[in-house]
Amino acid sequence: MNQPTITQAQADARVTQLIRDTAAALTPPPRLELVPHGTGANDCLHDGEPEGKVVINRAYWLRDIPKSQSMNIGRQVKSYWEAQEHRIVSAGGWQVGHPNIGGVSQPDGYLLALVWTEGDNLYLEATSPCLWPDGTPPARNGR
Repeated sequence: MNQPTITQAQADARVTQLIRDTAAALTPPPRLELVPHGTGANDCLHDGEPEGKVVINRAYWLRDIPKSQSMNIGRQVKSYWEAQEHRIVSAGGWQVGHPNIGGVSQPDGYLLALVWTEGDNLYLEATSPCLWPDGTPPARNGR
């Protein structure tokens, strides 16, 4: 639990890479628009994780995709993640045309999501595992 981790900057780069690489595999190619809410470092709320750890989260709207292409984009995202050997942990909404896919990147354990929202809008999101902001756990008291 109090082991060194990657840094916030390294996690930020990986989150961005996961989203951009996924988007680059899609046809038609989307224009990425940052979702400002919840972006950046947030407190790690996983049970058993020490205070002070954070997760890095980033989400981008997939813009310039025709609404009629939502299902096609969902299938492409799922196929791309499977080809990258990421683990698909949930996939739903297919029967109603609202693809929602959850995954975990391999081997580093980032949470991945393609999310459908009202109005046939889609966004891609990636969240890092819990980490120390500078990669180093705080010194213990009494040292």
